Amino acid sequence: MFTAGVVAEYNPFHNGHKYQLEQTRKQGADHIVVVMSGDAVQRGDVAVYSKYDRAQIALRNGADLVIELSAPYSCAPAQVFAENAVRLLAGLGEGVVNAVSFGCACDNARLLEKAQETCAELEDCEQFKELISSGLSYPAAMQKAAENECDEVKDILSDANNVLAIEYIKAAKKFAPWISLMCVQRNGTFHDDMEINGDYASASLIRKMLKYSNKLDKLVPELPESSPAYLINMDKALLFRIMTADEDLVDELPFMTQSLANRFFKAVQKCPQSVAEFEDLIKSKDITMARIRRMIMHLALGICDLDMKVSVPYGRILALNERGAEILAAAKNRTLSYDTSLSKLETDIDCRRVAMLEGNAVRLREICAGDEFSNEYTRKIVLTK
Repeated sequence: MFTAGVVAEYNPFHNGHKYQLEQTRKQGADHIVVVMSGDAVQRGDVAVYSKYDRAQIALRNGADLVIELSAPYSCAPAQVFAENAVRLLAGLGEGVVNAVSFGCACDNARLLEKAQETCAELEDCEQFKELISSGLSYPAAMQKAAENECDEVKDILSDANNVLAIEYIKAAKKFAPWISLMCVQRNGTFHDDMEINGDYASASLIRKMLKYSNKLDKLVPELPESSPAYLINMDKALLFRIMTADEDLVDELPFMTQSLANRFFKAVQKCPQSVAEFEDLIKSKDITMARIRRMIMHLALGICDLDMKVSVPYGRILALNERGAEILAAAKNRTLSYDTSLSKLETDIDCRRVAMLEGNAVRLREICAGDEFSNEYTRKIVLTK
């Protein structure tokens, strides 16, 4: 049995995702486990469709087992996102997951490993430390630090999917050295492309199209029948949360710096009339929009800095078929608990904290979609053939 792990958001699941799963099988995987973001996603947003809908669609299109990457880890910078996703693959036990498959602009594993090694060396240099201290994100600081070291690495770091691939490589070396690399070059479009290429479009473009058109048949294998969720539907409530936040609360947000906190309160004093206006007031060349949006999501969900310092405590199973059950049966030496039942996974304070934060994300997504509230504790997972 050769099992590949895939880290994804499927926000929503599209033809490029199906292509990656197909290519992963062509490269030798007979079983595929996917670690997938829950209802809060990395870009600082709610997922457009529920994690259960996305997990079932993934299962029907090539995945065998889908495990949730809960908030706060799913709504986090690349390092935290990738590290905890790989921890979930490693937690199944040594040798259970044999490779990690990722889609990226660069399909040269040697070059990606070289980039990861260069990044590891640059982390100790004074220039990189100064750039991080100034408030730059890790990728931006690393890209600047690499300018004088290696143009090849600098170019690789300019693509968001390559940055994630490097983080997967780093995390695998640290937590699961038995896991090999499986590169799948992106087909058709790149991250955040706003143009259709044949039957392929980026998730960003598809989310935008969902607002205005149902004519997506050629771009996605299928879509849920439920309504998509958009954070703008909670704009005034989120703005209220921002405008009433005190200094202590803002200081406790993940990855907060004094410079960012100052910009936060200066923006509040200008009385923005929408979240988008607030974001524009904070944004600068050193502060990305993704970082600002994650900050707002952290504020909305109640995520604090300490939450990011505790590693993922369990793996909640969202969907599986018979091959997925075989993966779990092979995981005899697990170092984490995996179950479909949230109540069975809440064994200590860290587990309960993560379950609560993911529950907050579920509620926020449901409100944004106009859905009725669901019960995370009574949700049944069906074994699919």
